[in-house]
Amino acid sequence: MFIGVHLWLILPLLAQDKKKDAGPKLTVALPLVVEAGKKTKLVVRGSNLDGVTEVRVHEPKSKATLVGKPKKVGVPKDYPLDRVGDSEVEIELDVSKDAPGRTIAFSVVGPGGESNRAQVAIADDTPRVAEKEENNGFDKAQTIRVPAAVEGKIDREKDVDVFQFTGKAGDKLRIEVQAARLGSPADLMLTLLDSDKQILDSCDDFAGSPDPVLTVTLPRDGTYYLSLLESNDFGGSMFAYRLVVRKP
Repeated sequence: MFIGVHLWLILPLLAQDKKKDAGPKLTVALPLVVEAGKKTKLVVRGSNLDGVTEVRVHEPKSKATLVGKPKKVGVPKDYPLDRVGDSEVEIELDVSKDAPGRTIAFSVVGPGGESNRAQVAIADDTPRVAEKEENNGFDKAQTIRVPAAVEGKIDREKDVDVFQFTGKAGDKLRIEVQAARLGSPADLMLTLLDSDKQILDSCDDFAGSPDPVLTVTLPRDGTYYLSLLESNDFGGSMFAYRLVVRKP
């Protein structure tokens, strides 16, 4: 009788926990960057997205609508589900031209309740550059001009993205990856090399975040290389990043 009473007390709590776990969860929205004053279609990745009926934008002047229905997507073997998600849905995000801040957040609502918030970056005045494959070696390095905000992805396992730029002695640069902070599953390592392919500096994590940041003073005039790789050798369409190179 004592055990039965305890079971009757515990079972409703287990049911509540199960219901809570069944709520929608968001991981990443692609592309990672949107423009203020424009509408952008986003592919939103996550889990438990079946039955999602609403998008809520957490900025009063901006709006979003669902486009189509959620669908299941494959998860590569040994990839962490909580980082890559197993379903996706398209939304159209209409960002106000005077939206404040550098990011804009949204959530979705389904039968299990409201999801966590996902966010995308709002483009600033840094020139935007699209990553171009193949750029997986020094001889194939993609040339960029500073300042630049490169929008790319680690599109396959063990992929390396390499960029080159011209610098002058004494130039001070802040080189920053924006990925995990925007929900991307990419855990990137950033390396700066000189024209002789000698490592000048590198960073894996920074200030408790998986997103690396380098603040450097260039030692001489010439060509410099930036290398990006995924620390776990993962890759795929959702492993997106924004590589920002500019003066502090």
